[in-house]
Amino acid sequence: MEVHVRKLILSFLCGAVLLFSGSAFAAVPVQDIYLTGSRTTPEASGVNATGGYIEENGGFKIAWEIWFDGSYWNYQYTLTDKDGSTIHPDVSHWIVEISPEIPLDEITDFIFNANATIQTPGKGVWGADPNFPNTTQAGENSGNPNLGTDLIGVKLDTGSQAVGGVYFFQSVEPPVWGDFYIK
Repeated sequence: MEVHVRKLILSFLCGAVLLFSGSAFAAVPVQDIYLTGSRTTPEASGVNATGGYIEENGGFKIAWEIWFDGSYWNYQYTLTDKDGSTIHPDVSHWIVEISPEIPLDEITDFIFNANATIQTPGKGVWGADPNFPNTTQAGENSGNPNLGTDLIGVKLDTGSQAVGGVYFFQSVEPPVWGDFYIK
């Protein structure tokens, strides 16, 4: 059961969810009017979901709020069912695309104060599922079945401190457009 949004507004290098075509690894700044918003299933609204997150099973919603406090960019994401209730099934982890200019070996200089554990990919990219769009075994591409495109991003382990589907972190970087993937 996965959710993948193509070319959305990813803030901190990740952010939200506005749909664009293609997957170019380029940092495109986000306009202020897109710093708050949400997207839900179905796919026509920009969210491509499978399994437990499809419409018939309650759907999926991501809401975001991004603001600059004078020192840092603050990123808050809320993951719920389409109606705003607790998401089922539980989220294992999610990956948010970041600007390709961010050196992954120095990620803690750019992203900090997160309420989830942050991981980076060993090879610099979270690899697309070699069997996409077919369901695969979770081990075939670092536990990200049905990931439809390579992502330069950070993985947030949701089994940590995030409460009620709300994830928060701060960054020195402003938001850019990108993709995200949720398992």
